Amino acid sequence: MLSLTNLLIRTISAIVFGLIMIGLPLLGCIPFIILFNIIIILALIEYCKLIKIIRVNANLFLLIITGLLLFNSYFLIKIDLLKKEILFILLVPLLFFIFIEEIYKASKKPIHNIAFSILAIVYIVLPLSLLNEFVFFKTSYFYNEDFKNVENINFSDILLFVPNGSITYNPSILFAFYSIIWIYDTFAYLIGVSFGKHRLFERISPKKSWEGAIGGFIVTIAISYFYSNFFGFFPRTTWVIWAAIIMFFATYGDLTESMFKRFLNVKDSSKLIPGHGGILDRFDSIFFAAPFAYLYLEIFFM
Repeated sequence: MLSLTNLLIRTISAIVFGLIMIGLPLLGCIPFIILFNIIIILALIEYCKLIKIIRVNANLFLLIITGLLLFNSYFLIKIDLLKKEILFILLVPLLFFIFIEEIYKASKKPIHNIAFSILAIVYIVLPLSLLNEFVFFKTSYFYNEDFKNVENINFSDILLFVPNGSITYNPSILFAFYSIIWIYDTFAYLIGVSFGKHRLFERISPKKSWEGAIGGFIVTIAISYFYSNFFGFFPRTTWVIWAAIIMFFATYGDLTESMFKRFLNVKDSSKLIPGHGGILDRFDSIFFAAPFAYLYLEIFFM
Protein backbone atom coordinates (compact mmCIF):
# COMPACT_ATOMS: atom_id res chain seq x y z
CA MET A 1 0.00 0.00 0.00
CA LEU A 2 1.14 3.55 -0.71
CA SER A 3 1.85 5.82 2.24
CA LEU A 4 -0.06 9.08 2.42
CA THR A 5 3.11 10.99 1.53
CA ASN A 6 3.75 8.89 -1.56
CA LEU A 7 0.10 9.12 -2.55
CA LEU A 8 0.24 12.91 -2.25
CA ILE A 9 3.42 13.05 -4.36
CA ARG A 10 1.87 10.82 -7.02
CA THR A 11 -1.32 12.90 -7.06
CA ILE A 12 0.48 16.24 -7.38
CA SER A 13 2.79 14.86 -10.10
CA ALA A 14 -0.18 13.46 -12.01
CA ILE A 15 -1.99 16.81 -11.86
CA VAL A 16 1.06 18.76 -13.03
CA PHE A 17 1.72 16.23 -15.79
CA GLY A 18 -1.92 16.40 -16.91
CA LEU A 19 -1.92 20.20 -16.93
CA ILE A 20 1.19 20.24 -19.12
CA MET A 21 -0.13 17.60 -21.53
CA ILE A 22 -3.48 19.40 -21.88
CA GLY A 23 -2.50 23.01 -21.28
CA LEU A 24 0.23 23.36 -23.91
CA PRO A 25 -1.80 21.84 -26.78
CA LEU A 26 -4.68 24.14 -25.78
CA LEU A 27 -2.42 27.13 -26.43
CA GLY A 28 -2.12 26.18 -30.09
CA CYS A 29 -0.23 24.08 -32.60
CA ILE A 30 3.23 25.56 -31.94
CA PRO A 31 3.17 24.75 -28.18
CA PHE A 32 1.94 21.25 -29.15
CA ILE A 33 4.90 20.79 -31.48
CA ILE A 34 7.38 22.15 -28.91
CA LEU A 35 5.95 19.88 -26.19
CA PHE A 36 6.36 16.69 -28.19
CA ASN A 37 9.81 17.66 -29.44
CA ILE A 38 10.85 17.91 -25.79
CA ILE A 39 9.13 14.62 -24.93
CA ILE A 40 10.93 12.82 -27.78
CA ILE A 41 14.30 14.16 -26.62
CA LEU A 42 13.68 13.18 -22.98
CA ALA A 43 12.36 9.74 -23.97
CA LEU A 44 15.40 8.99 -26.14
CA ILE A 45 17.79 10.15 -23.40
CA GLU A 46 16.07 7.80 -20.95
CA TYR A 47 16.13 4.98 -23.46
CA CYS A 48 19.85 5.33 -24.19
CA LYS A 49 20.68 5.42 -20.48
CA LEU A 50 18.64 2.27 -19.88
CA ILE A 51 20.24 0.20 -22.62
CA LYS A 52 23.69 1.09 -21.31
CA ILE A 53 22.83 -1.23 -18.41
CA ILE A 54 23.30 -4.13 -20.83
CA ARG A 55 26.31 -2.41 -22.45
CA VAL A 56 24.52 -1.34 -25.60
CA ASN A 57 25.63 2.07 -26.83
CA ALA A 58 23.30 3.77 -29.27
CA ASN A 59 24.29 7.12 -30.75
CA LEU A 60 22.03 9.46 -28.79
CA PHE A 61 22.74 12.46 -30.99
CA LEU A 62 21.89 10.57 -34.18
CA LEU A 63 18.73 9.15 -32.59
CA ILE A 64 17.56 12.60 -31.49
CA ILE A 65 18.21 14.10 -34.92
CA THR A 66 16.36 11.22 -36.61
CA GLY A 67 13.52 11.34 -34.09
CA LEU A 68 12.98 15.09 -34.36
CA LEU A 69 13.22 14.93 -38.13
CA LEU A 70 10.56 12.23 -38.27
CA PHE A 71 8.14 13.99 -35.92
CA ASN A 72 8.52 17.45 -37.45
CA SER A 73 8.45 16.16 -41.02
CA TYR A 74 5.22 14.36 -40.20
CA PHE A 75 3.87 17.66 -38.85
CA LEU A 76 4.82 19.52 -42.04
CA ILE A 77 3.27 16.78 -44.17
CA LYS A 78 0.03 17.00 -42.19
CA ILE A 79 -0.24 20.74 -42.82
CA ASP A 80 0.59 20.34 -46.52
CA LEU A 81 3.92 22.18 -46.36
CA LEU A 82 5.99 19.11 -47.18
CA LYS A 83 5.51 16.30 -49.64
CA LYS A 84 5.54 12.77 -48.28
CA GLU A 85 8.43 11.85 -50.58
CA ILE A 86 10.72 14.34 -48.83
CA LEU A 87 10.34 12.45 -45.57
CA PHE A 88 11.85 9.33 -47.12
CA ILE A 89 14.59 11.30 -48.85
CA LEU A 90 15.66 12.72 -45.48
CA LEU A 91 14.94 9.78 -43.22
CA VAL A 92 16.32 6.81 -45.13
CA PRO A 93 19.94 8.08 -45.17
CA LEU A 94 19.76 8.81 -41.43
CA LEU A 95 18.57 5.27 -40.71
CA PHE A 96 21.40 3.80 -42.76
CA PHE A 97 23.91 6.06 -40.98
CA ILE A 98 23.09 3.97 -37.90
CA PHE A 99 24.56 0.97 -39.74
CA ILE A 100 27.49 2.86 -41.26
CA GLU A 101 28.47 4.39 -37.93
CA GLU A 102 28.96 0.94 -36.39
CA ILE A 103 31.60 0.14 -39.01
CA TYR A 104 33.77 2.97 -37.66
CA LYS A 105 33.01 2.53 -33.95
CA ALA A 106 34.63 -0.89 -33.70
CA SER A 107 32.05 -1.79 -31.08
CA LYS A 108 31.92 -5.26 -29.54
CA LYS A 109 28.13 -5.30 -29.99
CA PRO A 110 27.45 -3.67 -33.38
CA ILE A 111 24.30 -5.71 -34.10
CA HIS A 112 22.89 -4.88 -30.66
CA ASN A 113 23.62 -1.16 -31.16
CA ILE A 114 21.89 -1.13 -34.55
CA ALA A 115 18.90 -3.17 -33.37
CA PHE A 116 18.29 -1.08 -30.25
CA SER A 117 18.67 2.16 -32.24
CA ILE A 118 16.04 1.14 -34.77
CA LEU A 119 13.84 -0.12 -31.92
CA ALA A 120 13.94 3.38 -30.40
CA ILE A 121 12.59 4.88 -33.64
CA VAL A 122 9.85 2.27 -34.05
CA TYR A 123 8.85 2.02 -30.39
CA ILE A 124 9.10 5.69 -29.31
CA VAL A 125 9.27 8.15 -32.18
CA LEU A 126 6.85 6.66 -34.69
CA PRO A 127 3.90 6.40 -32.23
CA LEU A 128 4.47 9.96 -30.97
CA SER A 129 4.69 11.22 -34.55
CA LEU A 130 1.28 9.67 -35.25
CA LEU A 131 -0.25 11.98 -32.64
CA ASN A 132 -0.11 14.64 -35.36
CA GLU A 133 -3.00 12.73 -36.90
CA PHE A 134 -5.16 13.53 -33.87
CA VAL A 135 -4.80 17.33 -34.05
CA PHE A 136 -4.45 18.40 -37.70
CA PHE A 137 -7.41 18.11 -40.07
CA LYS A 138 -8.52 19.32 -43.44
CA THR A 139 -10.68 22.36 -42.75
CA SER A 140 -13.28 20.90 -45.12
CA TYR A 141 -13.93 18.16 -42.53
CA PHE A 142 -15.56 20.75 -40.32
CA TYR A 143 -18.06 21.62 -43.01
CA ASN A 144 -18.76 18.11 -44.21
CA GLU A 145 -22.30 16.89 -43.54
CA ASP A 146 -20.95 13.36 -43.07
CA PHE A 147 -18.56 14.47 -40.31
CA LYS A 148 -20.69 13.76 -37.26
CA ASN A 149 -21.54 16.19 -34.48
CA VAL A 150 -19.29 19.01 -35.67
CA GLU A 151 -21.42 21.48 -33.75
CA ASN A 152 -19.91 20.11 -30.54
CA ILE A 153 -16.35 21.06 -31.51
CA ASN A 154 -15.40 23.75 -29.02
CA PHE A 155 -11.85 24.53 -30.05
CA SER A 156 -10.27 25.10 -33.43
CA ASP A 157 -7.37 27.07 -34.84
CA ILE A 158 -7.21 27.52 -38.60
CA LEU A 159 -3.52 27.56 -39.48
CA LEU A 160 -3.00 30.97 -41.05
CA PHE A 161 0.45 30.05 -42.38
CA VAL A 162 -1.11 27.26 -44.44
CA PRO A 163 -2.27 28.23 -47.96
CA ASN A 164 -5.96 29.20 -47.99
CA GLY A 165 -6.39 28.16 -44.36
CA SER A 166 -6.94 24.61 -45.59
CA ILE A 167 -5.72 22.95 -42.37
CA THR A 168 -7.28 23.28 -38.92
CA TYR A 169 -5.61 22.50 -35.62
CA ASN A 170 -7.98 20.99 -33.06
CA PRO A 171 -6.74 18.93 -30.06
CA SER A 172 -10.16 17.50 -29.12
CA ILE A 173 -9.44 13.98 -30.39
CA LEU A 174 -6.00 14.06 -28.75
CA PHE A 175 -7.59 14.95 -25.41
CA ALA A 176 -10.16 12.18 -25.85
CA PHE A 177 -7.31 9.76 -26.56
CA TYR A 178 -5.47 10.88 -23.40
CA SER A 179 -8.58 10.67 -21.27
CA ILE A 180 -9.44 7.13 -22.32
CA ILE A 181 -5.99 5.92 -21.27
CA TRP A 182 -5.97 7.94 -18.04
CA ILE A 183 -9.47 6.85 -17.01
CA TYR A 184 -8.71 3.23 -17.79
CA ASP A 185 -5.40 3.30 -15.86
CA THR A 186 -6.99 5.03 -12.88
CA PHE A 187 -9.96 2.71 -12.50
CA ALA A 188 -7.93 -0.40 -13.30
CA TYR A 189 -5.59 0.57 -10.45
CA LEU A 190 -8.36 1.44 -7.98
CA ILE A 191 -10.45 -1.66 -8.72
CA GLY A 192 -7.37 -3.86 -8.83
CA VAL A 193 -6.15 -2.64 -5.43
CA SER A 194 -9.59 -3.10 -3.93
CA PHE A 195 -10.74 -6.38 -5.48
CA GLY A 196 -7.84 -7.86 -7.47
CA LYS A 197 -7.12 -11.52 -6.77
CA HIS A 198 -6.27 -13.04 -10.14
CA ARG A 199 -3.03 -11.85 -11.72
CA LEU A 200 -3.24 -10.59 -15.29
CA PHE A 201 0.33 -11.47 -16.24
CA GLU A 202 2.21 -12.36 -13.07
CA ARG A 203 5.50 -13.23 -14.78
CA ILE A 204 5.84 -9.67 -16.09
CA SER A 205 3.63 -7.48 -13.89
CA PRO A 206 2.70 -9.12 -10.56
CA LYS A 207 0.49 -6.24 -9.38
CA LYS A 208 -1.92 -6.10 -12.31
CA SER A 209 -5.10 -8.12 -11.97
CA TRP A 210 -7.89 -9.34 -14.22
CA GLU A 211 -10.39 -7.67 -11.89
CA GLY A 212 -8.66 -4.33 -12.33
CA ALA A 213 -8.34 -4.64 -16.11
CA ILE A 214 -11.95 -5.73 -16.62
CA GLY A 215 -13.32 -3.18 -14.15
CA GLY A 216 -11.32 -0.35 -15.72
CA PHE A 217 -12.46 -1.48 -19.16
CA ILE A 218 -16.14 -1.47 -18.23
CA VAL A 219 -16.01 1.93 -16.51
CA THR A 220 -14.12 3.52 -19.41
CA ILE A 221 -16.49 2.06 -22.01
CA ALA A 222 -19.44 3.48 -20.05
CA ILE A 223 -17.84 6.93 -19.92
CA SER A 224 -16.77 6.88 -23.59
CA TYR A 225 -20.40 6.28 -24.58
CA PHE A 226 -21.03 9.96 -23.78
CA TYR A 227 -17.95 11.31 -25.60
CA SER A 228 -20.01 12.40 -28.59
CA ASN A 229 -21.71 14.91 -26.26
CA PHE A 230 -18.40 16.44 -25.18
CA PHE A 231 -15.98 16.02 -28.09
CA GLY A 232 -18.25 15.65 -31.09
CA PHE A 233 -16.66 14.28 -34.28
CA PHE A 234 -18.06 10.73 -34.14
CA PRO A 235 -21.26 8.90 -33.17
CA ARG A 236 -21.42 7.04 -29.86
CA THR A 237 -20.75 3.60 -31.32
CA THR A 238 -17.51 4.82 -32.86
CA TRP A 239 -16.30 6.31 -29.59
CA VAL A 240 -17.01 3.06 -27.76
CA ILE A 241 -15.17 0.93 -30.34
CA TRP A 242 -12.26 3.39 -30.41
CA ALA A 243 -12.03 3.33 -26.61
CA ALA A 244 -12.00 -0.48 -26.63
CA ILE A 245 -9.16 -0.55 -29.18
CA ILE A 246 -7.16 2.01 -27.20
CA MET A 247 -7.55 0.13 -23.92
CA PHE A 248 -6.70 -3.24 -25.44
CA PHE A 249 -3.41 -2.05 -26.90
CA ALA A 250 -2.64 0.28 -23.98
CA THR A 251 -2.62 -2.82 -21.77
CA TYR A 252 -0.03 -4.45 -24.01
CA GLY A 253 1.98 -1.22 -24.04
CA ASP A 254 2.06 -1.26 -20.26
CA LEU A 255 3.06 -4.94 -20.18
CA THR A 256 5.76 -4.38 -22.80
CA GLU A 257 7.34 -1.60 -20.74
CA SER A 258 7.19 -3.88 -17.67
CA MET A 259 8.88 -6.62 -19.69
CA PHE A 260 11.68 -4.23 -20.69
CA LYS A 261 12.20 -3.10 -17.11
CA ARG A 262 12.29 -6.67 -15.82
CA PHE A 263 14.88 -7.53 -18.46
CA LEU A 264 16.97 -4.52 -17.43
CA ASN A 265 16.26 -5.11 -13.73
CA VAL A 266 15.06 -1.55 -13.04
CA LYS A 267 11.93 -0.28 -11.28
CA ASP A 268 11.40 2.90 -13.33
CA SER A 269 12.82 4.27 -16.56
CA SER A 270 14.00 7.34 -14.59
CA LYS A 271 13.00 9.53 -11.65
CA LEU A 272 11.99 12.52 -13.76
CA ILE A 273 8.33 12.49 -12.62
CA PRO A 274 8.13 12.04 -8.83
CA GLY A 275 6.06 9.01 -7.90
CA HIS A 276 5.56 7.97 -11.52
CA GLY A 277 9.00 7.25 -12.93
CA GLY A 278 10.13 8.61 -16.26
CA ILE A 279 8.82 9.57 -19.67
CA LEU A 280 8.88 5.97 -20.88
CA ASP A 281 6.81 4.93 -17.85
CA ARG A 282 4.19 7.59 -18.50
CA PHE A 283 3.95 7.00 -22.25
CA ASP A 284 4.14 3.21 -22.39
CA SER A 285 0.40 2.90 -23.08
CA ILE A 286 0.50 5.66 -25.70
CA PHE A 287 3.36 3.98 -27.59
CA PHE A 288 1.17 0.95 -28.32
CA ALA A 289 -2.28 2.52 -28.43
CA ALA A 290 -1.55 5.45 -30.78
CA PRO A 291 -0.77 3.43 -33.96
CA PHE A 292 -3.89 1.26 -33.65
CA ALA A 293 -6.11 4.17 -32.64
CA TYR A 294 -4.87 6.03 -35.73
CA LEU A 295 -5.36 3.02 -38.02
CA TYR A 296 -8.97 2.58 -36.93
CA LEU A 297 -9.81 6.23 -37.63
CA GLU A 298 -7.82 6.27 -40.88
CA ILE A 299 -9.52 3.17 -42.27
CA PHE A 300 -13.08 4.02 -41.27
CA PHE A 301 -13.35 7.81 -40.94
CA MET A 302 -10.53 10.08 -42.08
